[in-house]
Amino acid sequence: TPRESDILKAVMDYLGAQGFSMFRRNTGVMQTGKRFIRFSQPGQADLWGLDRRTGQHIEVEVKRPGQKPTAAQAAWLGAMRRAGAIAFWCDSVEMCRRELFVLWMEKNP
Repeated sequence: TPRESDILKAVMDYLGAQGFSMFRRNTGVMQTGKRFIRFSQPGQADLWGLDRRTGQHIEVEVKRPGQKPTAAQAAWLGAMRRAGAIAFWCDSVEMCRRELFVLWMEKNP
């Protein structure tokens, strides 16, 4: 089974080749003394970026095969789609390609 980090890198490379500038979002929590510091909002996608041709915003949650997004991640992706972004989750480059095509076709009938 491929590691999520390997899939993430492959998805970033694929989207880069399709004209997107993609960035990794660091999420999580860190404890410093008695304080907890949160990095980003719960559920934010692993990747975000822009279509270099149009400026269209994109959010992608990457999972290992057999895993699915958490409820918070699904809610984030839904909120991003409602705001006009291309937003989806995938567990492979092939799934990324399919999702991107479907969502692109919805926005460009």
